[in-house]
Amino acid sequence: MTSKFKLIAVVGLWFTMSAATAAEAFRWDERVQRGQLDNGFTYYIVDGKTMGSTVSLQLVVRAGSLDERDDQSGVAHMVEHMVFKASAAHPEGVGNYMESQGWRIGKHYNAQTNFERTLYQLMADKKPDTIAAGVGALAQIAGGAQIPADALERERQVILEEWRGKLGVRERMDRQRRAMLREGSLYPQRPTIGTEASIRTQPAESLRKFYQDWYRPGNMALVVVGDVDAKTLRAQIAAAFNGLKPAALPARNAADPVLRDQLQILRLQDSESGTSQVGFVNRFAVDKRQDDEGLRARLVDRVAERSLRALVRQAADSLPAGVSSLTSSKGELGEATASLGFASSVAVGSHQAGLRQILVMRERVRRDGLREDDIRSEIAEIRRLNAKGPQQQAARDFQGWQQMLVGAVQAERVLQDPQQKQAQIGRIADAITPAEVNARVRQWIHAPDRAVFMLAPGLSSLTLPTAAEVLAMQKALAAEPLPALVKVNKEAPAALPAVVLPEIESSGAVVRQDDLGEGVQRWTLDNGDSVVWRYTPNDTVMRFAAQSGAGYRLPGAPGWQWQLAAQLGNAADLEGQERGEMARWSAGNKVRLSQQQTETQLAYTAQVPAAQLDDLFLLYAAGQAQSEISQAALSDASEQLARVSARRPDSAGDRASREMSRLRYGERLPADAMPDVAAVQELDSQAGLQLVRRQWRQLTALPVTYFVSGPADAATVRAAVERHLAGIARQAPGAAAVAPTASSAVGVTGAGTGTADGTATPAFAASALQQAAGYRESRLAIGIEPQGSVRAHGSQPLAWSPERAMRTAIVSRIVYRQLRTELREKEAGIYRLNYKLSLEPQGRLTSELSFTAAPERLDALWASARAVLENLPTRIDTAMLDEEIQQMRSDEGKRKTDATAQFNRLQLSYARYGDARYLKESGQLAAGLTPGSVRALAQEFRLAGDLVVVTVLPKDAAPQ
Repeated sequence: MTSKFKLIAVVGLWFTMSAATAAEAFRWDERVQRGQLDNGFTYYIVDGKTMGSTVSLQLVVRAGSLDERDDQSGVAHMVEHMVFKASAAHPEGVGNYMESQGWRIGKHYNAQTNFERTLYQLMADKKPDTIAAGVGALAQIAGGAQIPADALERERQVILEEWRGKLGVRERMDRQRRAMLREGSLYPQRPTIGTEASIRTQPAESLRKFYQDWYRPGNMALVVVGDVDAKTLRAQIAAAFNGLKPAALPARNAADPVLRDQLQILRLQDSESGTSQVGFVNRFAVDKRQDDEGLRARLVDRVAERSLRALVRQAADSLPAGVSSLTSSKGELGEATASLGFASSVAVGSHQAGLRQILVMRERVRRDGLREDDIRSEIAEIRRLNAKGPQQQAARDFQGWQQMLVGAVQAERVLQDPQQKQAQIGRIADAITPAEVNARVRQWIHAPDRAVFMLAPGLSSLTLPTAAEVLAMQKALAAEPLPALVKVNKEAPAALPAVVLPEIESSGAVVRQDDLGEGVQRWTLDNGDSVVWRYTPNDTVMRFAAQSGAGYRLPGAPGWQWQLAAQLGNAADLEGQERGEMARWSAGNKVRLSQQQTETQLAYTAQVPAAQLDDLFLLYAAGQAQSEISQAALSDASEQLARVSARRPDSAGDRASREMSRLRYGERLPADAMPDVAAVQELDSQAGLQLVRRQWRQLTALPVTYFVSGPADAATVRAAVERHLAGIARQAPGAAAVAPTASSAVGVTGAGTGTADGTATPAFAASALQQAAGYRESRLAIGIEPQGSVRAHGSQPLAWSPERAMRTAIVSRIVYRQLRTELREKEAGIYRLNYKLSLEPQGRLTSELSFTAAPERLDALWASARAVLENLPTRIDTAMLDEEIQQMRSDEGKRKTDATAQFNRLQLSYARYGDARYLKESGQLAAGLTPGSVRALAQEFRLAGDLVVVTVLPKDAAPQ
């Protein structure tokens, strides 16, 4: 089952302590109330009176796929599904009971299984009766499941589709990495979801056996976080869980890999992977004892890992041609084993250079060790974090408690008293020495269990070195002088001269002011730009957006070139500056502009305190008027783009996307295609630099509309606008910009001046692609996995208004729920489903639908899905509609006081109406919602009419 509650074990400076050690040694945080029933079942309660009205109840079962026997592949996960079926107290199913309480799967309850544990999660309101119902439901999961064979047969289909939904290049590559890193352990042999064969054939008796073996009270715990009456809750827990029968657990399988003296040479490749990389991994034992010595070992590990990372980052500043990155990382492999890895991203054919760079880095560490300044800096960071520890723990929020407590309970560790923990870490940190840290990192790189791995894009040729060749390279490097590593003083950035951004010599001013309603003003600048300003005294920041028509579908050049020009221009320094000065100024002043480019628009957004409004405008204006793209920046970007183009495999996903574009828009336009390597390389020239600079100037010349809101008053904002923005040179209103000069070397074509129907268009205006009317479908037998998929895009013209957009959002939720009911709950044919329906301000209703399924069932499931779309108006369930209307009203109530939502609506209102009326109207939208108005709008939808569908099936060859 999937989950919106992503609870992860928190790994950080403040480690949790083992419950196996003496109680006097480590004290629990006093905010955690603990108890244990006579049968061994434990519970943990954090009573948070300030945590809102939601209470989290989580049942932790310390059993996962690693605990399966050889003949039980996938059983732990199958049990997780089946405990929601028939139980002693709920023959109709625990899941059905939870739904009857108003709890929805994925929203209020869910479950997760991994290698080590299974977690059941429920979010409920804090009413005592509701909490009692939740405790009772979890108790049935813990000890009342019956796992009937007939229910399992149906659930197999759901689990198969969950397995099918995980298939793909990411899963295949993860499987290869897991086999490499955890070779010699059961991890590679115990995929949590199992295999297709095991899912189809595991008998109900096998599931019952696993349930009886591991779902024992001593192997489970309940974690409750929220505003609860702890005394009442304890009684509820005792009443619900006391009946569970204790029993000894079976012997657990070992989690750690068996380490050996070996040097493996491994190839990791996949026909649909675009990665080109080389790496070197050492595996070794680590000290995870939960005592002073174990904590000291982990703190030394932390300092060693981070100091090594700092050294590697410096080495990565001067890499040879063909090697684009160098990184190091340490990871956990089991209960007492870990790995240290070095990796380099390389150009195709440059794996040998990447391997040499890694070996040089390892030899540097062996010979010279880590830098003492880095080590002392990391120890100082430990002290700094430790000083804040008790304060941070006292301020831990609802989600923080969920994460920390579940992680501790799962590992059977103590969530330690903050004062005790602070003293312990402080004492250890004071005694750590550079010699000890260097000894640790050398111990890692000398660990005899080693592996060299290489990845190349697709199934391209890759020549692996032999183990003897790698050892010979290491021996030769040990006898050579190492290249100098330029030392960088960490204080150097602060000692550099301060970056000063020159102000635009503005000759512009506000030439007109208009009242747009709702306290919104529009100031027209004499350069043609406009500023839409709203005073919001209760906001905490100034909000800024700048929008122009400089989208990437402008005429005169392919879309990728407009995107490249926009990205390089946004990151460029000013003429005469050293590279990186603009970025340093931005970071030093904590003012950052985000850039987003769509087909038809180039937008910048930012938030700053009111006192920094001048800094924000200065940064934007300098970038627009005085930035200069450098040859070095273009070369770096071209190299990266060429590498991406060279690596791009012809995957099933890419081919399906191209086919979808062809069906939606006709033959895919060359201007929208990705460049080939030759086009990118030709751009990296003096002529190419001049072209990209010219394109950047064309983008910045287009008129801009600014949106500004926040607590600064009108006089302050207007003065800043005139000082920084009004003097930016723009294209004169009504004039046509000159398109970039055509250049065959980089694939640039001339600018268009008209449309297909002969009507005139601006010579320099971006245009969005629009899906053609009608139904079109394509079937591609190109997949390499035993799965089929359906992707469908719908589009029809439809008048927009705020009311209609809100009703459409409600219909979207209803259609999704109906599709899920039809395809998963009735047909048991899909696991993951995506559906989105939206009414765009441009006056089009668009939809996206996708799901995966067994190839042999794909046509029947698509027919069922299409029937839902075709018959929508008659299928809208009244109860479901009422529920979604209530939810929308609740959401709208929150948006009224959400400053971000109001700022977004200001932009939408101006784009649609040219004034601020939507701000007023939006406050009343939810009040006018009625079932009749939603049904009436649904009558206008042609969800199955103007639709493009691409179906992907496996190819005839055996799946990879």
